[in-house]
This record gives sequence, C-alpha cells and structure tokens, in this order.
Amino acid sequence: MIGDVIELQEKHLHTAENIYKTIEQKLSLDADHKWAVGICGESGSGKSVTAFALQKVMEQNGVSSMVLQMDDYFTLPPKKNHENRQKSLDNVGIHEVQLNSILENLKQFKAGKKSIEKPLVDYQANSISKETVKTDNIQVLIIEGTYILDIDDFDFSIFIDRNYKDTYENRMKRNRDEQSDFIEKVLDIEHQIISNFKDKANLILDKNYQITMP
Repeated sequence: MIGDVIELQEKHLHTAENIYKTIEQKLSLDADHKWAVGICGESGSGKSVTAFALQKVMEQNGVSSMVLQMDDYFTLPPKKNHENRQKSLDNVGIHEVQLNSILENLKQFKAGKKSIEKPLVDYQANSISKETVKTDNIQVLIIEGTYILDIDDFDFSIFIDRNYKDTYENRMKRNRDEQSDFIEKVLDIEHQIISNFKDKANLILDKNYQITMP
C-alpha cells in the first residue's frame, strides 16, 4: 500500500530469523517449489514489519520472496471505507476485503504464473488502482493482513497475539488511526473476528513479540 511506512528494528529482524528457522524445518525452501506464508494479527500488532523483516531474512538466505498486504484488497478506498463504517458498524468485518481476489492471486502464484495483477491502495490519495507484479522468480509469497487466515491455502501461518489495547502506541505512531469511541468499537469488532484465527496458526508471536508454538 502506498503511504505505509515500514520501520524495521533489530527485534523484528531477530524474530524473523527465528521464524525463518522454524519455517525451514517445515518447508523445503531449497526445493523447486512455491510456498505461501500468511501473517495475521490485529491493527498495529506488527504484521507488516514482521512480513518485511521475514522477507529480508529470506533474501539473506538466498530465498526469493515477495510481500502482499491485505490493505490493498479493501473493496473501498480508505476514507470511503471509514465513512461506510460510520454509517453502520455492521459494515465492519471480513466482507470489507476482497479475500477471493487474494486467494486468486495466491493460486496464480502457486500455479507458476510469471506475473499477477493486484489492486494497489494509495492511502494519501484515497484511491485504488491496479498494478502488475512479477512472480516468476519468487519462491515464497508472504501475505499479511487482519483477516488473512480466513484463507486455508497457506503452507505456513503466523498469528500475532496482541490485541488493540496492547498495540495502542504502535497505532498512534502510524498517524493513520485516531483515538475515539467509534474506533475502539471498530477495533473490538475486529478483535472478536481475528481471535478466532489463532488456532489455525503454525507459529504464534505473543504480546512481547516472542515466539510460542500452538
């Protein structure tokens, strides 16, 4: 997503190295095969930094990878989506996102397509466009997002077990989230949905960003 600032810290890279070692034990990363890794968690939990830190560690180990962000797959652009939520909290949930398009892109990647076409959100411009990304030389596709583990086609899945109260400071640093009763209600609805995905994970990061296994 255009406008999303990713700041990798040493702790992110350290955790990513340990995640990589765990993935390497489960998947044959040196084989001629395409794998998909899903990273799920609440707003501000560290999904993006974990995804990009893992990508960096994989590249350092000779494994080509690419990150896709669920935020690019929202049906409505950011401001319009916010307004739609304000009309009714019933508009908050998985139905806001084109998970079917993510699944289609994932399957195209695994089928060996040389490139895939995906949506691209520009947060500042409040717009959604299209982009084509090359995937022919990519071995691991990393997809991060709040509801991403609703999809069952991942070869390895990660759940970040930090709720919206734990991530308050991170959310404020992004300058994308306001503090209001309405936002708290939205985050609580998301929490109720996302917490159900924890049991699907191969690896869990706790609120202290430490690895625990299911």
